[in-house]
Amino acid sequence: MHISLLATEILLDIFATINDGFRVSSRSRATIAALARTCRAFKEPALDTLWKNIDGFEPLISCLPEGIVGRTTEGQLTLTRPLSLDDWNIIGQYAHRIRSLTITSSRLNNLDDQIVRALVCPPSSALLPNLRYLEWWDERECFFPLLRTLLVPTFRSLKLASASCKPWEPSCAKSSLLASLGAQCPSIQRFVCAYSDDSHTMCEFVCSWQKLLHLNAGVLNTPSLHHLASLPSLKSLHFRTLGDVDEIQPNYTPTFSSHLDEVYITAPIPHFFAQRLRNVRFLSCQSAVLLSGDHDPEFIYDSREEIRELHNESLDIPNLMISFSECFSPDLEQIKFDFSFFIAHGGPPLVLGFNSIAPLLSFGRLTKLDLRWFNTSTIDDDALNKIAQSWPQLKEFYLGTAHRELISPSLTFVGLTHLIRHCRHLRTIAMSFRACSMDTNCEPFSNTIPSKKITRISVGVSPIVDPIAVASQLHMLLPNLTDVPTYIQSSLPHPFEHIKDNWSTVAESLKVLIAGAKMDGPA
Repeated sequence: MHISLLATEILLDIFATINDGFRVSSRSRATIAALARTCRAFKEPALDTLWKNIDGFEPLISCLPEGIVGRTTEGQLTLTRPLSLDDWNIIGQYAHRIRSLTITSSRLNNLDDQIVRALVCPPSSALLPNLRYLEWWDERECFFPLLRTLLVPTFRSLKLASASCKPWEPSCAKSSLLASLGAQCPSIQRFVCAYSDDSHTMCEFVCSWQKLLHLNAGVLNTPSLHHLASLPSLKSLHFRTLGDVDEIQPNYTPTFSSHLDEVYITAPIPHFFAQRLRNVRFLSCQSAVLLSGDHDPEFIYDSREEIRELHNESLDIPNLMISFSECFSPDLEQIKFDFSFFIAHGGPPLVLGFNSIAPLLSFGRLTKLDLRWFNTSTIDDDALNKIAQSWPQLKEFYLGTAHRELISPSLTFVGLTHLIRHCRHLRTIAMSFRACSMDTNCEPFSNTIPSKKITRISVGVSPIVDPIAVASQLHMLLPNLTDVPTYIQSSLPHPFEHIKDNWSTVAESLKVLIAGAKMDGPA
């Protein structure tokens, strides 16, 4: 072998390629383990690769000499005697190589108390001194001493969650643990922990971090947002808001001037968003998502109660949209309002008219807009014409196809034509419209250039007359269109009962038209 191939960096690249090249991880690990035993030059870089990413503590425990590790009657791993200094030296040969560790509840359940107590008290100050990335999927407080043993200053990424993927439920022990993170892990760049506590707990450690790139946390108060706004490194921010937004002093509004890739805000009900959006500013952001609902059982229960109380109270959607437009800069490229939880649990209809959408027209660089959970039946062809002209860069457009009410839309085939005419980058469309035959020799149809980028339109519950003629018109506008899903799961009342069958006829006709166009095309 040429001497240049023995350079540690090159060997690490080779072993990493082997590790990533096999689909079956056990095969790749067996290959790297064999290479570690092949020659001395391979040993260290091969072991570094082999131990870089580990699941659970079992790999470390399995390195101990035979006879030290046994099984309890319940099948858990246990120790037959206390670990000696020589035993710890064996563990240390591999522990310092671990950079990424994933701990799940099932992995912890496989360890008995003797092993847990031993791991909590290693001879050195840290069990895994060079750990960079930790995912901890368990919220049982009896394992917190073990978790604290893993917290080291080298941390770059930390994710804390429960086995059910739900947020941690609040407790004094959890608050104490979280409050200590700022001092123990000062160089954190990525932190994920949905904690169902008040914002003061989050503030204690969030305000200690200066190098954050990604934060996915619970409720953030104004001091936390101010600190985050001062971080030029921050690129992604996920947080929750409740109805009790703390009072903002004049000239004290948190203002994010550095560019963010995404802002993701969750609230139990949509009514809480406007107040939070009025009290924060994002001057440069690429994507914004507002999500109503949560996976926390207590949070969900509270949300359902509040939704029931709001059943006869309409959401001030114009105020929400105005607050949104003032909160985010016109450079925003992607907007999504996900109110599926609110609608699914009996929330009142969210009626979105043109006057409500108007504040969003200032976002002239939009490439994606998701308004599928609103009732958009009042938006007509003229309104969509103005909307389409304001967003010429749109690539994905979702308008009112997910709301549950059976209301005939005001939009017609003309509105769809306006959209295709003005938004030449469109690839995905989801909207309900009244589909019927029209005069293709008149505007806007006659002066609209066909788009070959669109192959699928989700039509929701779009009323349709004369499906053969509709298919012909769609093929003229969208020559590559093959799929027009309705997502209708059951029979519908009059006058919607034939919608699914008629759109199935359209889909079949489109396939025939495309096949015919290919036969008529140049050889």
